[in-house]
Amino acid sequence: MTREYRSLFKNSKFMYLWFSQIFSQITINIMNFLLLAKLYSATGSTIATSLLWLLFALPAVIFGPIGAAAVDLVSRRKTLMITNLLQAVTVLAYLFINQYSLFILFAVVLIYSLLNQFYVPAEAAYLPSAVSKDELTHANSLFFLTAQASLVLGFGFAGLLQGLIGFNGVIILSTVFLFIAFLSTSFLAEEKNKAKMPEGFEKVLKTFFDSILEGYEFIKRNKSVLYPLLLILILQAGLTIIIISLPVIAVQILDISVTFVGVSVVVPAGLGAIVGSIFIPRLLKEGTRKKVIIENSFLIVFAAMIALSLGIPHLPFFYRLLFTPLLIVLIGLGFTGINIPTLTFLQETTPFWFRGRVFGNLGFLITVVTVFPVLFSGAIIEIFGVRTMITLMAMVFLALFLFSNKKGNNLIEENFTT
Repeated sequence: MTREYRSLFKNSKFMYLWFSQIFSQITINIMNFLLLAKLYSATGSTIATSLLWLLFALPAVIFGPIGAAAVDLVSRRKTLMITNLLQAVTVLAYLFINQYSLFILFAVVLIYSLLNQFYVPAEAAYLPSAVSKDELTHANSLFFLTAQASLVLGFGFAGLLQGLIGFNGVIILSTVFLFIAFLSTSFLAEEKNKAKMPEGFEKVLKTFFDSILEGYEFIKRNKSVLYPLLLILILQAGLTIIIISLPVIAVQILDISVTFVGVSVVVPAGLGAIVGSIFIPRLLKEGTRKKVIIENSFLIVFAAMIALSLGIPHLPFFYRLLFTPLLIVLIGLGFTGINIPTLTFLQETTPFWFRGRVFGNLGFLITVVTVFPVLFSGAIIEIFGVRTMITLMAMVFLALFLFSNKKGNNLIEENFTT
């Protein structure tokens, strides 16, 4: 284990925040799986499950900017504590109400997602204050790795847990996880925000909405913030499209049963993300420029996607099974090589008093951008085919490489206007 990771594990502020992320991320993925499975078993409709995702996204669209502004005006520590505690209460309450009512299920999803609009920007804004500048890249890599591992654990073992301890047992376990996250954030140190909440309701309201507008103006004025935000948006949209298309990729490209898509695609992608989370911080620590890592990652993703869409379908079955996991590992590695340096650059260059609004708006915009792939991916793939879609995605990454190669230095050297 490198010295930087050992340093993080000795940092109590980081560890408390990280424990909160671990338990809250595992819980949200467990709950997503359980509620999706429950809804599908009750309705037998994939449209209904898409509606559930849309309901989860709806609070982000409406309240995302509000949550982003709020965490720059109030205590981030208290925001993390309150949201974890209220999410625990929301999940626990589901035990004592009509679990067979779809309206109650939808209400639980809406409330949980609404609280998440305050938790996520508070967590992202607190992280750069919890670690030193030298530790930030490694902290981001651990948070990124935790998010990926939580997805695998949550979706992979929620069904097994339900079989072992029952649906109500998993609900209780999820409540315990969220309460542990609440306790963990309660030990965080309090931060002093630059922005102060004025006295009087009208002044508070004006300050609040002025803060939202100020955040958008800051992002729009500073290309060093705007372009990394757009890059992460593109990355998340691409990831969402791939996740939604997994069954079609299994059948149309790999010519395997959907049953094996987890082993053939999700596991290699996770392995690539893990490798990237380990080695990319090391490269950054050794002095490799973020721009170089990002551009090389663009090329890796482009080449791997082109090979996957245009080459793999023409190979004999044995070689298809042999080379596909390698390409998926490269795609996972490439996505990580783009995400970690970009997120680190964004955190380093965003002033403390704007971080909540910047990262809160990032979550809001990611949700808005990914709504359309979720709702229309089936129709898009039906019309153009999944191979065409992956090829087009590959061309997007090539275009990003060319843009970064030509304009990247000017972007990095830009001075902020606050």
